[in-house]
Amino acid sequence: MKRTDQDRNAQAVTDGGKPVAPAIIPEYVREGVERQDTTILRQIATWCEQLADYRDERPIEVDDDEELVEVNEDGGDGGDDGSGGTQVIKKIPCGKDCNGCPHGPYEYRVKRQGKNLKWEYIGRVDS
Repeated sequence: MKRTDQDRNAQAVTDGGKPVAPAIIPEYVREGVERQDTTILRQIATWCEQLADYRDERPIEVDDDEELVEVNEDGGDGGDDGSGGTQVIKKIPCGKDCNGCPHGPYEYRVKRQGKNLKWEYIGRVDS
């Protein structure tokens, strides 16, 4: 999801006119960024937006032995209240030599955490 100029301005915290990095940004990142000239800063900003968009838009992938049944994007932010993320329904193998594999379908809520996916098991879906 692309941020607008208004979003950036609303989140800017200033100290005497100079933007202050959010506390969540590690010091080693902040110090490295602050040493860059304006041209490099703009290139870093563009690259960061592109990287964030790429991570947001990456499709949900399952293992080769799993069967993807349905994916429902709700556009949420994956907050701690259980909202957000993506609903995924998939069938999975039991890991044994079984004539009934794959089993399911099962529902999961998938949320992005950095570059990783966190899969939360919701339960079996009635077919």
